[in-house]
Amino acid sequence: MDIKNHIKKIPPAFWYLVGGLTLLRLTLIFFLPITPQEAYYWYYAQKPALSYFDHPPMTAWSIWLGSNLFGSNTFGIKFMAVFWSFLTNILLFITVQRAQKLYNNMDESLPWKAVLLYNLTVFSHMYSVLMVPDNPLIFFWLLTVFFILELFVGGKIRYWLFGGIALGAALLSKYTAVALLPAFFLILLITPKERHWFKSPYPYLALILTAIVFYPVVLWNMQHEWASFAFQFSHRAEEARPFTINYLLQLTGSQMGLLTPLVFGIFFYLAYRMLRFNKICFPVQYLYLSGFFLIAGFVFISLKSLVKINWLLPGYMGWFAASILIFPEKIDFKKSIIKYTGAFSIFLIFIIYLMQFIPNLPIGEGNTWSGWKNASQKIYHLQQEQGGRKNCFIFANSYKSASLLKFYLPDQQDTYAQNIYGQPALQFDIWGAPDSLKGKDALYIFTDRKEYKNDLQYVKKVFKKVTPLQTFHYKFMNKTAVRTIYCYLAKEYAGIQK
Repeated sequence: MDIKNHIKKIPPAFWYLVGGLTLLRLTLIFFLPITPQEAYYWYYAQKPALSYFDHPPMTAWSIWLGSNLFGSNTFGIKFMAVFWSFLTNILLFITVQRAQKLYNNMDESLPWKAVLLYNLTVFSHMYSVLMVPDNPLIFFWLLTVFFILELFVGGKIRYWLFGGIALGAALLSKYTAVALLPAFFLILLITPKERHWFKSPYPYLALILTAIVFYPVVLWNMQHEWASFAFQFSHRAEEARPFTINYLLQLTGSQMGLLTPLVFGIFFYLAYRMLRFNKICFPVQYLYLSGFFLIAGFVFISLKSLVKINWLLPGYMGWFAASILIFPEKIDFKKSIIKYTGAFSIFLIFIIYLMQFIPNLPIGEGNTWSGWKNASQKIYHLQQEQGGRKNCFIFANSYKSASLLKFYLPDQQDTYAQNIYGQPALQFDIWGAPDSLKGKDALYIFTDRKEYKNDLQYVKKVFKKVTPLQTFHYKFMNKTAVRTIYCYLAKEYAGIQK
């Protein structure tokens, strides 16, 4: 396969840079805290399936692999995040190299600039130690872009098939990978040299391969009344509100933070150049369009609905390469403005890493991890006092809290979420609550986090008696309150009346 030859041509200095970053990250994940989302996806991995309620299975499969290699611990969960990041750096380097063939500019510094620019963003570091669906999505998104680029460079038909498989893997990571399809369609449509592919069977064979790779998700949905598709599309549509500028401003601020002002400014200028000039070389057009529909689509959605900060990330991968190709002279790391803004980017990245090591850091709702490890040990002892897991189960008022509890409990027993009292609980609704829980006592756990309110009014409807048992307070330097975790004893579970 040609990609092996491309990797062989990568200079040794690249491996020193990316290898050094990878070793640093492998060291860090021994000590970094687990986040609620990671704990939730780890819970996925404990119950292997073709897909899951709110996401396709690639993240769960990644965590399953890491956990089986290194154990159900923080390192095992996060290991594949480092691995996907390592592969993404390599792929970005060779993508720029191949684009240079079409651009007729073989400046050896350009692939370096693209990789450096990528590693000057906050998100490249966050999502190299945080195992969530975005890690494999970013890699397979860029892999799909690379294979179709390779098709344009050499005209070898097999890259249609490789691209179809890669797109299927991207869809197994996250549904938003579908935004690549209009980009491919448009680049073929506006490029006379490439229009002949519409008459060829190979693009359609590629789509068939995509469908085959993605079929496990379709099959899972067929078996579960199309639950995941309904949640991701109809539920998201219901969240739309009347036009407001607030969500767009929030999105702009979040993207500037994740990209850093340096890269945000470069991408803003890239978009301006693409709108202003009609005669843009083909590889830049292609790389720009690869992310355009995802980014523009979510910017449009932000006019009426909240867009999460990570949803745009894969679309930026082609933009790193496009920016380097279209104005390499402006991205000169010897220039003062690039040096100073680059130094500021490094400072932001350092702060993001540092924040996770400070115990009980008071950053409001942004601190999602403090207290849970300690509280879980105490909750386990309270459960033992109530007769152990045979007589008393544990549930929480959110799927995130339930997942953190399961991860940190000494025996990693099954925990439950809002499904215990009949409220929507995402994947926990699919897993359900076994009939064997009826008649048992339980420990009900909730926190003062605004996202998940106390649901005592619902809990009391399915238990004979509910009383406060213990409260755990966590403070920064014993002064500033960071998290309060409440534990209630709920007697004799009656189950949900169907």
